[in-house]
Amino acid sequence: MPALEPAPPLLVDLGPALEPESGAALGAPGHLYSAPGPAPGEGSPPATLLEPQSASESPSPSFTTVKNQLEEMPDITTFPPRLLAEQLTRMDAELFKKVELYECLGSIWGQRAKEGNEHVAPTVHATIAHFNRLTNCVTTSCLGNHGMRAQDRARVVEHWIKVASECLSLNNFSSVHAIVSALCRKPIHRLHKTWAAVSSKSTKHLKQLCKKDTAVKRDLLIKAGSFKVATQERNPQRAQMKLRRQNKGVVPFLGDFLTELHRLDTAIPDDLDGNSNKRRKEVRVLQEMQLLQVAAMNYRLRPLEKFVTYFPRMEQLSDKERYKLSCQLEPKSQ
Repeated sequence: MPALEPAPPLLVDLGPALEPESGAALGAPGHLYSAPGPAPGEGSPPATLLEPQSASESPSPSFTTVKNQLEEMPDITTFPPRLLAEQLTRMDAELFKKVELYECLGSIWGQRAKEGNEHVAPTVHATIAHFNRLTNCVTTSCLGNHGMRAQDRARVVEHWIKVASECLSLNNFSSVHAIVSALCRKPIHRLHKTWAAVSSKSTKHLKQLCKKDTAVKRDLLIKAGSFKVATQERNPQRAQMKLRRQNKGVVPFLGDFLTELHRLDTAIPDDLDGNSNKRRKEVRVLQEMQLLQVAAMNYRLRPLEKFVTYFPRMEQLSDKERYKLSCQLEPKSQ
């Protein structure tokens, strides 16, 4: 039996964590998407949770370059859905376990857009970068290239829906949110010919995933099942042990915690009484995050070299590039 990973330090004294030495704020490029909007056919695509920074300062690749690179890469559908879900879960869990909790505080995260903060809070930045890469990977693979028919793109869409379902079975809510958000955003959402070729069974599954993704928020997740037992335990050491014994892994969507901590930072005044109330509520959220970090240690997934090599090589397009390619595949007049 493999040895257990050491649990993260207990949040006994959160004074240093809540008041880090550096007063610099987080400025992470990229963004985390909001809860997805209605599934295709049910309304407009969703808005974003937090407005993105500039996509990239490097020159944008031409669509010819994108096409050639896609043709050199193995088809995403060559990876079985369960295998894809396990590899994404392994990556998500590793990143979430490494998140420094104080970096998520609203007083830091809320200042992310200020100039000069690009290198602050690296663990949050790494999680956001991975989330955005996955959504981009989903969108890029679904768009494909001009040589693909609508039916071909529909098969890729169906494949990602299966991957999201497998991620849900693994309690990987981060990848579920990333995949569903990508499928419901405008570049894919507007491809009517593609969605017409998607099976009714897959469309039904996507609608169910949208509902579950919207429902599984921080407060519901932390109060469900074994997490409810752990959070009711007053002794933090016993709470962590209970979660380890459950042997169930979980990766939450980090954006829910960032949103809650940002709300607490902006909604509660910084006067003496308000500051004390704010700190108490922030500590509670961070304690919940810590318990989930403990649960993320329960995964026992091994890396697949082929996917580890494949995933970072997936072409990354900006929002404008994705929409432009989408319009080329299915012009607005159609």
